Amino acid sequence: MIIKGTLIIYIILINLIAYVIMWFDKYQSKKKRNRVPENRLFFIAFFLGAVGIYFGMKYPIYHKAAKSSFKIGIPILIILNVICIYFCSRLRLN
Repeated sequence: MIIKGTLIIYIILINLIAYVIMWFDKYQSKKKRNRVPENRLFFIAFFLGAVGIYFGMKYPIYHKAAKSSFKIGIPILIILNVICIYFCSRLRLN
């Protein structure tokens, strides 16, 4: 039970962080400052943060929404994240 609770907290936190990073990168792009590399965004998405990245691509941020690598890659990573979460939640540590 502790592991499932920890997993839920981790998923919430990583997705909040992913969303904030998308917002920050959009802000940086408007100010013509240093940006967050796309591979870092995909790295966060791979480690169960794909939903946060996806929401960052939607209203009101619309960041990276036109890029085909994000339009295709992030939904695929969401599916992989769901599969991973499903199998992690099924684990029983005795």
